[in-house]
Amino acid sequence: MTNTIPTKKLNHRIKRSRGDVVFDVINITIILLITLIMIYPMWYVLIVSFASPEEAVRGNLYFWPKSFTLEAYGKVFAEKKIWIGYLNTIIYTLSHTVYSLVLTILPAYALSKKKLPGRVAITWYFFATMFISGGLIPSYMLNKSLGLINTRWIMILGMGVGYSNLVITRTYYQTSIPGEVYESAYIDGATEWQTFIRIALPLSGAIVAVMALYAAVGTWGSWYTAFIYITDQKKWPLQLRLRQILILDSTQSLDVQNMTLEDQMEMQHQAFLVTTMKYAIIFIACLPMLVLYPFVQKHFVKGVMIGSVKG
Repeated sequence: MTNTIPTKKLNHRIKRSRGDVVFDVINITIILLITLIMIYPMWYVLIVSFASPEEAVRGNLYFWPKSFTLEAYGKVFAEKKIWIGYLNTIIYTLSHTVYSLVLTILPAYALSKKKLPGRVAITWYFFATMFISGGLIPSYMLNKSLGLINTRWIMILGMGVGYSNLVITRTYYQTSIPGEVYESAYIDGATEWQTFIRIALPLSGAIVAVMALYAAVGTWGSWYTAFIYITDQKKWPLQLRLRQILILDSTQSLDVQNMTLEDQMEMQHQAFLVTTMKYAIIFIACLPMLVLYPFVQKHFVKGVMIGSVKG
C-alpha cells in the first residue's frame, strides 16, 4: 500500500509589499526616461527633415511637424554628389569589413591554440599597438610612400585589426568550441586549415557577426581618414560630404538691393531649406545601420557576453 500525499494548487497571488511596488515604479520610470533620451534625438532629426524649412528654422518642433513636406528629401535625392558619396561609403564599408574580418579571425584562431610557439610574444605585440603610435605625420608619410594618398585603398586598408577585437575573438574560440572537437578532427587526419574552415569557422557565426558589425559601423561613420588623405571629392565618403554640408555657410554676400521681393523670399527659402536638408542627410546616413542592427542583434548580444563567468 502506497501513501499518497495530496497536493494543492497554489492559485493565490503572492502579495507584494509597498516597497516592491515603489521599486518597480522607479525602475520603469528610469528605463522609460533612458529610452526616451536615446530615441528622441533621432526622432527629432526625422521630424525636422519632414518639416517645412520655415518651421524648422523657427525651432518650434517637438513631437510632430505642423507642415509635412518632402522638399528636403527631393533636394537631397536630386543631388548627384550625395549619391556618389553614398556609393563610395557602401564600397568602403563592405571592403573594409571583409578585410578587417580576415585580419581578426585568422590570428585570433591561431592565438587560441595554447601550443602555438611564441603565443605570448605575439599577443604582447598586438597589445603594444594600443599604446604606441607613430602619429599623424609618420602615418601620412608612410601612406604616401605606399601610394595610397588620394586613392580608395586608403579607406579600405586602414586599421585592419584592433587588440580588443582580437582578444574577444580569441576568447570566443577558447571558450565556445570544445577542444575535443578539434582533437577528433586531428585524429581523422584534418590539417589545421581544414579544421579552421570546416569546424571553427561554421561555429563562429556569432563572433563573426559582432566583428562585422563593429567594422561596418566604424567605417560607415568615418570621415576623418578621408578628410586627411583624400582631396578628390569624387572619392569622398558620405560622412565627409555630410560634414561639408553641415559646416556650409548659407549666408553668402549677395547683392540684395538689386533683387526683387520675390527673389529675396526665394533666396531666404533656399537658405532655410539647407537646414532641413542637413537633417534629411543625417537620417539617410544613419538609416542603413538602423536597418542592419535588428538582423544581427541576436548574435551581437551573444557576442558581447563572451568572456563572462559561466554558471
